[in-house]
Formats: sequence, C-alpha cells, structure tokens
Amino acid sequence: MMAKINIKDYLVKQPIIQITLFKVIVSIFLFLILFILFYGQNFWEKQAIKFNYELLSIVSSVQGETQLSIWKIEKIKKDIGLSKDNKIGQINIIVQSIIKNNNNNYNYNHSIGYYDNELNQAFLDNDKNTISFNEINSELDLNKINSISKDNKIIKVSLPIYEQGRLVGYVFGYAHNSDLVLTSFNVMSAIIILALSLSALIMISIRKHMKQLQWYLEKFGHIIMHGNSGKEEILNKLPELKPVLKKITSFTNDLKEVNSALEISKINFIKIMEGISDGFYAIDRNWQFTFVNKETQRFMGKSNVDLVGKNILEVFPEFKDSISYEKILKAMDENQTVHWEAGGLANPNQDHEFHAYPYNEGLTVFFRDITEAKRQQQEIDRLERLNLIGQLAAGISHEIRNPLTTVKGFLQFFGSKAQYQNDKEYMDLMIAEIDRANIIITDFLSLAKSNSDNVKSQNLNEVINKVLPMLQADAFNNNKEVVVELNTLPNIMINENEIKQLILNLVRNGLEATAENGHVRICTHLKEDKVVLEIKDQGKGIPQVIQEKIGTPFFTTKESGTGLGLVISTGIAQRHRASFDFKTGPEGTTFYTAFPAKLAQGKDLI
Repeated sequence: MMAKINIKDYLVKQPIIQITLFKVIVSIFLFLILFILFYGQNFWEKQAIKFNYELLSIVSSVQGETQLSIWKIEKIKKDIGLSKDNKIGQINIIVQSIIKNNNNNYNYNHSIGYYDNELNQAFLDNDKNTISFNEINSELDLNKINSISKDNKIIKVSLPIYEQGRLVGYVFGYAHNSDLVLTSFNVMSAIIILALSLSALIMISIRKHMKQLQWYLEKFGHIIMHGNSGKEEILNKLPELKPVLKKITSFTNDLKEVNSALEISKINFIKIMEGISDGFYAIDRNWQFTFVNKETQRFMGKSNVDLVGKNILEVFPEFKDSISYEKILKAMDENQTVHWEAGGLANPNQDHEFHAYPYNEGLTVFFRDITEAKRQQQEIDRLERLNLIGQLAAGISHEIRNPLTTVKGFLQFFGSKAQYQNDKEYMDLMIAEIDRANIIITDFLSLAKSNSDNVKSQNLNEVINKVLPMLQADAFNNNKEVVVELNTLPNIMINENEIKQLILNLVRNGLEATAENGHVRICTHLKEDKVVLEIKDQGKGIPQVIQEKIGTPFFTTKESGTGLGLVISTGIAQRHRASFDFKTGPEGTTFYTAFPAKLAQGKDLI
C-alpha cells in the first residue's frame, strides 16, 4: 500500500510531459504483454502440430523406402544359412542406409528406427539414438501411430510395414518433448525481441516528439518572461497558445506596474529604516530574518548576507533561553505589541530596550542600546543620594557636636573633682566614646564636602603598614587572619586618613564575611598606569539579587550596620579619581580600587 502511495505522489510531482511519456510507455508495455498472452497459446499449438508433422514426414519417408526394401529384409530372414546375429547385422545395414538417406535435413534431436516383429528386434539410428528401446517399448505403444509418454517427455510416431498383406514390423520415430519446447522458445524469443525492438523504436520516436514539444513550451515560457522574440515561430507550431499568450501578456503588464510601485515603496522603506539610529530587524513566522538595517548589522557584528534568510535560533543558539525569545513568542502568539528591556542578541551583557510589533507574516523589532544611559542614570541617582546625605550631614553635624562638647566638658570637670576620683575610669571611657563619636561625625561629613587637606605624595604600602596592626588585632580577636602581599609601587597623591578609612571599611567588611580560621588578603600591584589595591575575603559571595544595591546609602545586610561604609569608601575613591569595583563568587569577594599613578598634585583631587 505504501509503495502505491509513494508512486502516486511521485507521479503527481512530475511535469505533464514526463507523465504523458510514462503513460505511453506503460500502454505499449501492457499491449505487448497482452499480445504475447493471446498470441502465445496459438503459437504453442501451431509449434506442436509442426513438430509432429515434421517427425511424421520423415517417419513416413523412411517407411516408404523400407516398404520397398522389405523383400530384401524378408529374404535375409528366410536364409537358413545365416545365423540370427548375421541376419540382424545385415538387416541393420539396410535400415541404417535407408534412415540416413531420409534423415539429413531434419534438425530436431530425434531418433528413427525399424522394429521387426519376427525377430523382436529394433534397429535404431545409431548416430541420434538418445533413448533406449526398452524405454520406448515401456512408455509407448508401437501399435499407435502417434503417442506421448506418461511423463510427457517423449513424442513418438510409428507406421506399419507389410509384406504380402502380413504385418511384419513398424517404422517409428521419437523425440524429447523438451526439444519441442526449446525450439519453440527460440522462435518465440525472436518474436519477442523483434516486438521489444519495435516498441523501443516507437518510444524513442514518441520521446523525440515529446522533447520537441517541451522545447517549444520552454521557448514559449521564455517569450512570456523576456519578450516577443521568436513569438511567431512558436505560435505557428502551437496556435492553441495564442489566447493563452494574450491573457498572460495582459496579466504581466499589470504585474509589472504593481512590481514597479512595490519596488519604489521598498526603496523608500529601506531608506527610512537605514536612516534611523535604532536597530531594526524583521523575522517571519518561521523565525527567519527577512530584513536587518545597518545599525542591526553593526550591533550583531554580522553582515546582511550572514543574517537575511537565516533562522535567528541558528545564528544565535543562546537566544532561545533569553527573555527576548519569550517576549517575541508572546507577541506572535497574542498578536500584541510588546515592550521590554534585556540583553542584546550578540551582546547579552549590554542592556537594550526592545519594541516588537507583530503582523500577519511575522514581526518587526526596534531596539537601542541603553547600557550607557542606565549607567548614567544609576550614577545620577547615586550622586543625588550622596548629595542628600551630605546635606543631611551638614545640617545636623553642629547640632550633634554642640551637646557632645557640653557633655565632654562636664565629664572633664567632674573628673577633676576629688569626690569623683573613684568614677574617673568610667568618665575617661565616656570621654573617649564622645571623641570616637566626633570622629565618626567627621567621617560622615566627608560625604558632604571636598576634602583636599593633608593630600601629599605617599606610598600606598606605607599607609597599609600603618593600619595593619589594628586590622590584625581585629582579626585575631575573631580567630581570623589578615594576609598582605605588597609589591613595589610608585608614590601617589593621597589623603592618608581617608585611605586608612577606606582600608578599614573594606577589611572589616571582609572579616565579617569570612568564617573562623579564614583570612582576608590585602594585595597591591602596578597595572599599566594604575596603582591597584585589592582586598579579598573568603566569604560566600554577594547574592545576585543585592549586587546592584551595593553602595546604596543606608542599605545593609548587617543587624547593626548603617549602610554607609561602602558609600564612604566609594566617595573616598572618587575624590582620589580612583575606580572602585568588585568581583564576587562562591569563593569570596574582591574589591578593587585603582588609583591613577601619574597624578602628582593634590590640587587635582576633588
């Protein structure tokens, strides 16, 4: 059943000329089969009659001559002076001579013989004897003129011999039935070969005319596509195509006008799309690019040839796992405009703004790179928050310091009195805490003002060594360690107190994130024209969800934290024109502060 379906589908896909030629060939082949079937039955019957007739003819010829020579045979049989063997020998010579005289023009594989009743002896053609007399005698009845053996292997013909009205013997002939089949098959094969040859010539002739017809049709198609050259010749050969050509010419002219208008629209559309600064591309419902403008090619780093006609999922395999894929799929399924922000096709790390507009055949997408715009907006938001904190700090600093100064003065006064000598230790502790509060306020005020005091050329390694004992003491108290790896550095313009504060903030944050028996590593090295300070902890890393909030004022994950440590550190780095960044992962977090090595004058600091 499958084979029939496949053949049918195959024929449906073939040109009409090929199908017609195939039908003609099948018709001729079927006619040839029917001819052989109907003709074959009569042929075999005629061949059998002819075979028997020719065998009977030669037996009849031998019988006639044997009948004329029977007196010789009877004379030999009556000669009492001869033994039986001598009689048989002489009779055999006579029979063999008669058979040879009448058996030279017969081509079938047969045997002719004479059987003598009195001697009960068969005289066979010694040259062509292929069947024993016992086999003939057991299978065939010599009394019958024409007979066939029981297993249909032998055909026999026999004629009687008389002498003075007395039956004295038989002349017989016999042959294999297979000889008849083989001879007939050879004749039949010749007829079939002749018929096949004739059919092949007919098919070649038909194919030649079909090819000529195909050539004329192809020429007609060429006229339709490219003009009227040679039209008269084709129409003279195929006048039936005149009305067809007339209608096609009318449709073609209309189509040319429509194509011209579409081409103009296409050119205008391309000019508009190429002129916009945004990226623009279109895909069909099979997700294949149908158009990309130059801005899109620039964004994706590929040419028009690399994109148009290609499946977007093949060009960008990772696209299927992106937010943009889900949004475009939603736009196609729901046939609604969709707007979203996500990474670019070729640059997932860059932020892009997308607008997708579906239509019947596919979807168009406008996009633009907003990475820098978002960074600038984040920086503006951060600066606004810092400015707000600075204004807040400037507004309340004096209000806080004034009562603290009063409290400190009274504590110093009471501490000088004799009756408070037993409490002097506690008063000194309170005075120290007030001093520390004043220092914190001073650091807090650093967010609000530019601090260019005490900026001088110093080596970053010296500042680290000064603050290192304090850091190691903090680490030791928490069963942790601070490890340093300091490389040779040039001097840079820095404010020592602020850099100490930066290092203290970052190292203490690292110690809080590091488990017991762990360590925080402080490294310095020179990279191109930057003096780099690296502080790496052995914590579990900063979760992805809060990484963007790092450095936001008052944002903290600590129970007693203020959320100002990293904000102050960022401000210190900015005033020193240093970059401030971090990398985090399961093995810990590293903060990088890169100072410009060529900065030589304090006045350049902000």
